[in-house]
Amino acid sequence: MAMNSLSIHSPNRFRLIAAVALFFLASGSLIPLAQSVNTPPSINAQACAYDGDLHRLIIKGDGFQTDSTVQIVGQAGEAAHGRTKIKNSRKIIITDIADSDLKLGVDVTVTNPGGNASPTVRLIFDSSTDHMLTGGDVQTIIAQAVAQAQASGLRATVAVVDTEANVLGVFRMNGAPADTLIGVGKHCPQPSDCGLEGLRVPSGFAAISKAGTGAFLSSQGHAFTTRTASFIVQEHFPPGVSFTSGGPLFGVQFSQLPCGDINPVLPLGLSADPGGVPLYKNGIRAGGIGIEGDGRYSLDADPRDDDQPVEELVAVAGSRGFEAPAAIRGDQIIVNGIRFPFVNTALPAQLQVQDFAQLRGSVDPGFPIRAALPSQFHAVTVDGVQGQVSDRFFPPQSSRGLTANEVQLLLLQAARQAFITRGAIRVPEGSAAQVNIAVVDVDGIVLGIFSTPDAAIFGFDVCVQKARTAAFLSRATSAAELQAAEHGKFVKYLDAATRDGVKLDGSVAFSDRAAGFLSRPFFPDGIDETDNGPFSKRIDQFSPFNDGLQLDLVKTALGLVLNGQPQTSCTAIRGLENGLQIFPGSVPLYKNGRLVGAIGVSGDGVDQDDLIAAMGSSGFEAPDGVRSDRVFVRGVRLPYVKFPRQPNR
Repeated sequence: MAMNSLSIHSPNRFRLIAAVALFFLASGSLIPLAQSVNTPPSINAQACAYDGDLHRLIIKGDGFQTDSTVQIVGQAGEAAHGRTKIKNSRKIIITDIADSDLKLGVDVTVTNPGGNASPTVRLIFDSSTDHMLTGGDVQTIIAQAVAQAQASGLRATVAVVDTEANVLGVFRMNGAPADTLIGVGKHCPQPSDCGLEGLRVPSGFAAISKAGTGAFLSSQGHAFTTRTASFIVQEHFPPGVSFTSGGPLFGVQFSQLPCGDINPVLPLGLSADPGGVPLYKNGIRAGGIGIEGDGRYSLDADPRDDDQPVEELVAVAGSRGFEAPAAIRGDQIIVNGIRFPFVNTALPAQLQVQDFAQLRGSVDPGFPIRAALPSQFHAVTVDGVQGQVSDRFFPPQSSRGLTANEVQLLLLQAARQAFITRGAIRVPEGSAAQVNIAVVDVDGIVLGIFSTPDAAIFGFDVCVQKARTAAFLSRATSAAELQAAEHGKFVKYLDAATRDGVKLDGSVAFSDRAAGFLSRPFFPDGIDETDNGPFSKRIDQFSPFNDGLQLDLVKTALGLVLNGQPQTSCTAIRGLENGLQIFPGSVPLYKNGRLVGAIGVSGDGVDQDDLIAAMGSSGFEAPDGVRSDRVFVRGVRLPYVKFPRQPNR
């Protein structure tokens, strides 16, 4: 997630742009200080500063004592520095520390002699614009992509976005296809049953969604591409391997939709079509580039074939000078022994690049070249917990079931659990999970969203989808609302659930893990040659572009938006304005046995999301007797939550 700066009021001094994770490190340099007592120290990341003129790091907080130690670790290990001085219990000064170390981040921990340590705080310092794309950067990126496309015989549309998917420019080469065909080639008895399969959309929409996916799925701890996305959204994980469960982010493609009310910025949602990669500037996440030119908007169904599409080659070439740091690329991430992909095409040899004004093509007048926009998010510290928020959804609001103080408690309980939970998709190994957290009321109204400092921005929309899914399916009126919506269009899913004994009458507390389990093309998930779950399409019709109830709920509104008719909600059902989500990370909330809302979490691993949501719900848990794991469907127990093994760092 993009982060605002805190000024130090000097043109040559650096600004704090991120107080990223709170997490403990097992290695690094210890700087001797002085005597201490048992009071644990604390670091106020927002108050820390770097003086670029004097190369001096100023650490502020409380409880600093003589004979304590300070641990400072950069990406390359121990951060070189000069003298360390404790000014008082609230201020430490470290001299002669290199600018280059601070641009990529240092992890700082203060430990008292008795062993009490502050949470580790990552500090990233940079000048106010050195990490943001300029208009000139955008032109350079597009020109590099166009040079490679010409050399490779591809006529393409090129899109560049900033960290929050604000479009910074769309360029269409002469002769590039005006539209592209969505899908993997599934055939359905009726066109209305095929979801988005066979739909033609403008190529610019596909390029923007690809670029936004590279930006949204990345952070300072991991960098993912649209190829990575393809790997984690299909019916098997890894794709093509039978009798394995669905991808960990199964269903995430239908988020960030332009009809939604939370983060409606990607025309086609998140993309799984190779050809979108993240952009980093001076080691800091800066945006993404997307290429569309082959006339097909699909995915990589067989990761074993080592395909090397020209669209991906062009995207990689366009990112030259703005590449993701090698240490955090997706191919450095291993989950359950499975290595994620990043790209199949290496950075090609550098080509002669024309001046932007001489490129053969035109800039889309709807998306002129511009610099990155200011972030909608800003850093906050609430009750000692550091995070990032948007003023649209913070501070917390009250509802008829939850007070603002209770909402804040729920958000902070979840954030504190995140700080001690080992992230599954983040390097270095052992880093804390970075997540987005949302609380909604029983009607799906957002009462607050709080993100830890380096949470990937895709989760800002998804955490609300997850919370709304749990609240909707758990409320007493959900069956009636499904039955009435769009003139009975969704009754077939309701009837299938009824046949399976799944009650949507408020008698069952549904988590998102349970909802997802009912939304797989095989039931139970991972057992091939079984019938589909009641909320899914049959496997002969299923694809990530045609997954069942999740897509069908938003299909009408999405189609209207794509045809130039703006919408304020993706569904006809209250409380599902940005759609359902069907991968884990939410639980409903109860007070005195009564449903009052739900909490949703999205970030660095789905089992971690479940754990953080469950711990966040402390004091508001669903009664044991109504949890979805008390329900059997076709002789199979539904899940509720699943926690990672040895989750804490």
